[in-house]
Order: sequence, then structure tokens, then C-alpha cells
Amino acid sequence: MVVKEENGKRRIIRLELDHNHPLHPGNREQLFSGHKYMTEMEKEIIRTLNDNNIPTRQMISILSYLRGGVTTLPYKKKDVANFRTKLNRVITGSDMKEALNYFTKKKTKDPSFFYKFDVDEHLRVKNIFWRDAESLKYYAQYGDCVSFDTTYMTNRYNLPFAPFVGVIGHGHTCLFGCAFICDETIETFKWLFEAFIESMGGKHPATIITDQDATMKSAIQQILTGTKHRNCLFHIKTKCYNKNLKCFASNEGLPEEFEDIVGNSLTVQEFENLWTKMIADYKLEANKYFNKMWEMRERFIPVYFKDDFFPFLQTTARSESTNARFKNNVGPTYNITSFLKEYERIKTPKQMEFGYGIELQAMEMYNRNIFSKFMNELRATPRLSYKELEPQGHYEVWEKKNQVHSRHRTRKYIVVTDLTGGRDDYSCICSKFSKDGILCSHILKIMVETEVPKIPEKYIIERWRKKEKKMNQKILATSTETNDILRFNILSREATQLTSKGAKKDEAMQYLLEEFKRIGKNLENILSSTNTEPTEITAIAPPPAQENENTNESQLEYRQPLEDESNIQDPLTIKKKGRPEKPKRWKAMVEQEREKTKAKAKKKAKKAETSSKNLKLIQTQ
Repeated sequence: MVVKEENGKRRIIRLELDHNHPLHPGNREQLFSGHKYMTEMEKEIIRTLNDNNIPTRQMISILSYLRGGVTTLPYKKKDVANFRTKLNRVITGSDMKEALNYFTKKKTKDPSFFYKFDVDEHLRVKNIFWRDAESLKYYAQYGDCVSFDTTYMTNRYNLPFAPFVGVIGHGHTCLFGCAFICDETIETFKWLFEAFIESMGGKHPATIITDQDATMKSAIQQILTGTKHRNCLFHIKTKCYNKNLKCFASNEGLPEEFEDIVGNSLTVQEFENLWTKMIADYKLEANKYFNKMWEMRERFIPVYFKDDFFPFLQTTARSESTNARFKNNVGPTYNITSFLKEYERIKTPKQMEFGYGIELQAMEMYNRNIFSKFMNELRATPRLSYKELEPQGHYEVWEKKNQVHSRHRTRKYIVVTDLTGGRDDYSCICSKFSKDGILCSHILKIMVETEVPKIPEKYIIERWRKKEKKMNQKILATSTETNDILRFNILSREATQLTSKGAKKDEAMQYLLEEFKRIGKNLENILSSTNTEPTEITAIAPPPAQENENTNESQLEYRQPLEDESNIQDPLTIKKKGRPEKPKRWKAMVEQEREKTKAKAKKKAKKAETSSKNLKLIQTQ
């Protein structure tokens, strides 16, 4: 159709009534709204996949495979997503009851399982903490160092997720406990740390690493007395680069000097001297963030913690990787029950390289991951030189200067040994053994050069040994009762074989469906005859006010049977403090400078183009 305007009126001057395209999209007419349908079987499959937090795109792949291809699927991804939303709405208002039932069942099966609710005066849930038996076992052995961090966007209520994370004997990350908290105030963190210590039998960690949250710091000082608190180095350095981007870009050599002083200083005096010199050399006396870093240096600079046990930890990366693991399968639209289901799912011969006796001993005693870290230190020994300062066991060790990749500043490490009177003492100024629990390359260099055949037993700590090599190994009682998940897997394999055969013919499918109904009725009879009486749940609360004047009034004591759960309420949706809805990727300094250069060049080219057009316009006039 062509329309032309004449004398202020529009007139149709041409009209084509024939269509220039097909009236339907080939073999995709099933996508019309009147042709869309979803069978009951497919709805059950989606419900099962939804319970296991399978992403919608993967659901589409599975359903299209069962249908015989994407083109035969009579609905789209949006339709599946809408059905999932409808399923999630089913438990709206009863989310906490479902979570409470989950905790109660876990407690019935495992008496060592621990959970605690914090509610307000309207019985609306504020905070939740839980810890299972595996976490208790891990904390008993490896609870001397804890990493703690919070994250948002893991549930529909915007409750921050707060996992307590540690490092087990193989160097892997383990969960000590999990929590959802309503806010990040001092009182909330105090409640959480008290619940954590209570669940672990009163045992406090020796060290803890967190971010720079001031309320978290205050709560740790009040509750975790005697625990060495450290802030995440990565976050502070990243913030420093972001706030001083132009400063680092305009001062050549400043980034290398900064990294070397922060990460490689051997003593507190060396760090303070070099830092002061760096500030003076680059005229940074008026820089607010550098001054702030200096004031809080004892909270994050590694040299201040070199004698404290932080096994391979300088950041909260382990906590953040745990958060990311959960976020892969649960998001901001999910309920607490879906998160708990996700929580349930988280849980070669070696050859000698050098032929040293200490290498063979480490291979036999250390587990695989720690042995790999030990070998990294041992491989560094050929790049080191040494000199004996005193005949009584004082050595000076340094990196050879003919290395292709050399450090920004050459340092000499002092190694002191005491082999008199049957003593086998080794110490180095870098204090790697105190910090990580394994010997440094500087001590290993002296052992290799002085032909020490064996590492003293005290330098192979219990934490990093193989299970069979542990000196104080505890024998844990095992249960012979079959686990629910194991029973489910056994039955699933058997059922899959039957359903695969039954799907070949309609007659076989109808027969199986009738048999399933009959089996279902028999199962109901078996389960109803073995049901036990409902148990009671108890929320742990502080003693009455007359016994404890500092009792928080929002913590209420209540006891009610499972059949009367209507009082407990879901938490309120809170305003999130964490990342924005669409987080921006942190960019390196070089990348940011390149983008700025491109933007300037683009702006300049656009200005030149505009000037050229204006010049041509003037010339035509």
C-alpha cells in the first residue's frame, strides 16, 4: 500500500492485496497460540527438572530430544519458563514450613545436625543457620582457619547468603556451615557467630579472613575473642587500583613498586620503610586512599600475618567460589527450599623428579594436592644461591641474578638451623611454614645442599598428611542404614530400564502405567504402616530477660508440633546491598586506558566529520 499526501489530505494511490510471504511459517504452525500444548508427562518432567534446579535452556534440550527435535516441540522456552514460575508460586507463603520440615527430617536422621532460626515478634523469619554432620567433622580437624563472606541474589527474598568455609587436608574447600541473614548489622552478625560457635561445641577458630565490612569486624571482636582477624588483600588492592587509575598510569614503575612492597616484604620494618620511601618518591602524600591503606596496614598486609596460620589464603576467594557454585544453579527468583536442595548436592601413581630423600618422604606422607605445592617449592631450589654466614647454622639465600624472569627487587632470606643436642630446628625469615604449614624453598635449598636425608616429623603437620599417615586419626562410626539418595539412585536405574522398554509400544506403555498405579497403592500402604509419630521442633533462644539483661527481644522461644506450622512466616524481601542487577566486569588498567583512547579518537573523528559537512554546506550556499 502506497499513501500520498495532497492538499493536506492523504490518498491511497496503490494497493496490493496479494501476500508477498507464506501465510504460515512452514512446519512451525504448532507455535501459534491455539496450537500450543504441553502434555501431563512433559509437565511432570519439567517439575522433576525444576526440583533439581536444571536451567530452562537445558530443559528445552531434553524435551526436544524426547519429542524428536526442536521443530516438533509445540511450545517455546518462554512457555517452559512460565510453567516453572507457576510451580515456584505453589509454595509461596509456605517456604519456611518446607525448610522447617527439611531441617526436622535431617535432625531425625542425624542427631548431630544443627539448625537455628531467628524470628521477630510476628514469628517472621529473620535469620537461618544450619550445619550438618560432615561440617562438624571437618571443623574438628580443620577449623583453625575460617573464610567468611556474604553474597546476594541467591533467593527471592534478597537475603544475603553467608557460608563459613575452610581448607581440608587435601587443600580443597569445605563448608563448615551456611546461613541466610536479614541484614548486615552488628546484632545480626553477633547472632550468626554465636550460632556458629554453639553448633561447633564452643570451639573458636584461630584465624578468620573476611572483607572490610565494619559491622562484621565489630561482631568478630565481640564474639570471636582470641581469633586473629584479617581482611581480604585482593579487594583492597582492587579498590586501590580503581580509585588511583590515573595515578598508576601516569607514574611509570609505581605499579611494580606497589606490588613488590605489598606482596614481598619480609619484615614489618622493611615494609614500612619501603612504603614511606614510595610515598615520598612518587609524591603521594596527599593521596587519600594510600593514606587510608597505611592506617589500616595491620589488617591486610601479608607481612603482618606471616606467623599466623592462613593455609594458602590471602583473599576470600574460597568463599566467593563457594558462592559462585551455588549461584550456578540457584538465582534471585528461587525460594529457600530450592537452595537447600542445591546444598545437598555440593558436597595416579607418583614418580620422583629429583630423587632426594626429602622428596620421597614428602611423596609418602603428603596427600596429592599438598605434595604438588611442596614440589613447587622444591623445584624453586635450583634457582637459588646460598652462603653460610656462621658455622653454627646461619645461612643467606637469594635468587640467582641470571634468571629470565627476575623479581622487581632482589631480597636475601636468612635461614637459621639448630642441629645441636638432637634438635632439628629450621626457620626462615619468610615464615612460610607458620603461614602455610609447609617448608619454604629457602629451607629446602639448605636441606638439599647440606644433604639432609629426611624432613623432621614436626615439619610435616597432621593436617596435610595422607589419611593412613595421620598420627592421631580418629575412627568415625559409620551407619549401615541406606541413604535416601542411594536408594533413589538404585530405584532410578531399575525404573529407567523398564520405562525404556515400555516406551517402544503403546500396549507396553499402558501395561506399565497400570502396574505403576498398582505398585503406588501398595507403597502407600507400606509407608503409612511404618510412619512414626510427628516430632516436635525447637528454636533455640537466649534465656529469659531476668537472667540475661542483654537478651535480644526479637529472639523468641517457641515449641510447636509439625501439624501446627501455620504460625511461622516467610521472611520479608529486603533491599539488597550487594552487586547491581547488571554487574559490570572489572577491567584492567591497560584495558581501561585503551578504551579511553578509542573514545577520544572516535570523538575527534566525529568532530572532524561534522566540521567537514558544515564546510561543504557553506560552500554550496
